[in-house]
Amino acid sequence: MTGRLHLLYGLSGSGKSTLARRLAEETPAVRFTLDEWMLRLHPELSIHDPAYGMRADALRELIWSIAAQVLRSGTDAVLDWNSWSSERREWAVGRARGIGAEVILHRLTTSLEESTRRARCREEAGTAYAHPVDRDGNEHLARLLQEPDTAEGLEIIIH
Repeated sequence: MTGRLHLLYGLSGSGKSTLARRLAEETPAVRFTLDEWMLRLHPELSIHDPAYGMRADALRELIWSIAAQVLRSGTDAVLDWNSWSSERREWAVGRARGIGAEVILHRLTTSLEESTRRARCREEAGTAYAHPVDRDGNEHLARLLQEPDTAEGLEIIIH
């Protein structure tokens, strides 16, 4: 039996990583947090650096190679990065379907104000492996968010 793949969707500070940790503890599942990997492997890069996106794309592929093994073993995997676009979701769904894994998207509905407040608190607390995000950054992300649809081949759970 193949594990289930969990994806996350929401603003910065909406609770995606908190939910990912909870899923890893309760499901059980193996959590793959892109920000943590990026900040450990490339601490010199900010999220605004042009090289960041290319390195993050390469790292997603590496993480997927491990997540696929986890799924094949029958354990769930949580891709703890924002599946904000239909393109990102299609990438994950295609790979998961290729190995027979069900895909669940967790859609976090935390407001812009609350998400931004949480991101600010996270930064002030010095939370490890989290990028600083301000209101402008979250407003920019809100304009990019593409609403998920079950027609994409995934189950959607709203939080």
